[in-house]
Amino acid sequence: MIVHKDTKEKLLVNRLSIIASIFSVLLLRIASRTSFVVLGFYLGKNFESAALVVIVIEAFYVSELLLAPIVGALSDRHGRKPYMLYAPIVGALAALLMAIASFLFPRPNAEQFNLELITLLLLIMAGRLLEGAATALNTPANLGYLTDATIGADKLRARVMTGFEIATVGGLALAIPFGGQVSHFLGTAGFFVVIGLQALCFLTIFFFMQESLSREEQSSNHGSLFASLDVIREKQVFTFMPAWLSVNMMVGAWISLITIMLAYPTPNANRAFEPASFPQSSPRVIHFIGSVIHNYNFLLAGQDADKRHPDQLLYGGFGQSEATALVGVFGLFFLIGMGLWTFVLPRFRRTTVMLIGLSGLLVAIIAFCIINSAADNPATLSSNGKTLVFSMIPIALLGIMVLSGFTPSSLTHLGAISETMPGKRGAVMGLYSVLLGIGQLLGTLLGSIFVDAGGFYGLMLYSAILGFISLWSVLYMRSHKHDLIKTGMH
Repeated sequence: MIVHKDTKEKLLVNRLSIIASIFSVLLLRIASRTSFVVLGFYLGKNFESAALVVIVIEAFYVSELLLAPIVGALSDRHGRKPYMLYAPIVGALAALLMAIASFLFPRPNAEQFNLELITLLLLIMAGRLLEGAATALNTPANLGYLTDATIGADKLRARVMTGFEIATVGGLALAIPFGGQVSHFLGTAGFFVVIGLQALCFLTIFFFMQESLSREEQSSNHGSLFASLDVIREKQVFTFMPAWLSVNMMVGAWISLITIMLAYPTPNANRAFEPASFPQSSPRVIHFIGSVIHNYNFLLAGQDADKRHPDQLLYGGFGQSEATALVGVFGLFFLIGMGLWTFVLPRFRRTTVMLIGLSGLLVAIIAFCIINSAADNPATLSSNGKTLVFSMIPIALLGIMVLSGFTPSSLTHLGAISETMPGKRGAVMGLYSVLLGIGQLLGTLLGSIFVDAGGFYGLMLYSAILGFISLWSVLYMRSHKHDLIKTGMH
């Protein structure tokens, strides 16, 4: 049992509560992403307008960004557990709304803008807003809970925050294939699987988690409900924001854009061009012309993707399954890297881990650029090009694994900052959702501009710029010893 006592607070949290807290994050992320996948297939089947689909689906971030700072402050006043219990209830209600919408309108006519279509879109948008609210209810309160549980225990905090990140990223990653199978076998009835996951999340929190804040702490004076925004003015928070926001923007752009780039349509890329056969008695010039035409056609393979950005292997030519598999492999190694960092992170200064992580980013960018230069597209990849690609892939994977240490070290640092602000821990940790959401949206928007201008090289340039901004922020923090915050203070 972990006990933290001082004159102002009495905290009592056992290890089972910490495990239950992290497990609830995993369940919530799997549930929300599964709902996203089921909804995406439903909308994609019935709506041709990608813009309309994106607007409805991305409503999730609106409620998350608006509510997360408020929930963080409220959890400081009323305790963490109540808001963590509200999250799966709201999430289940969201899934129920979308299930009702899909059953009422199994085959909506998107070409006619009528009352039926408006009702459907309003129901789905309400469901997505509620799902964002569920995430906003859980994340700040959960991070505040884990911060409370690890006061004065830096090594434990590093492991716990890394576990939180693994649960978050792992839940999103696992839910993509899981949600695909649920949608394949159950269709929109898969929303009831989501409700089941939310129910399991509720039971986990209700039965296995203890409240981390004492009644004295809950009843003490606190800041405003927008304390998450107020704490931005704190110097340690303000100087840290560029580093973490930049990395969130980069990761958001990678997740959203790389799959699209890899699967850029190339009608000729996967075609096999066999040499024309001629009788042996034909003149040699006929055989020569046939071989020239074959080679010319082979070089033209995938030219459709190369019209805009030629000489880039990672810009078009991959099938959708190949693209998602490649991104999934790198995501898996990112998770493995975070798991390995769990054993190393507590032994280093937080800025040291951040700098090592940024060095991994540099290695990954260089390796990806070399891979990208190997051919015009997959169909024209020569044997020498394949050798180059296969030699660079392990280096790129190593860079990704090293980079993965940046996120848990940043979250650990934010937890250490929150420990110095009693009564505002939930508010400080509410910044996690704000920075993550803004990073996802803004990162994808700006990243798409770089991709349009320079293809995959444009994305790598964008990543390098964000890496430099993050490096400047980390070096400033390190020079002013902002990562050497004394813990155990209240």
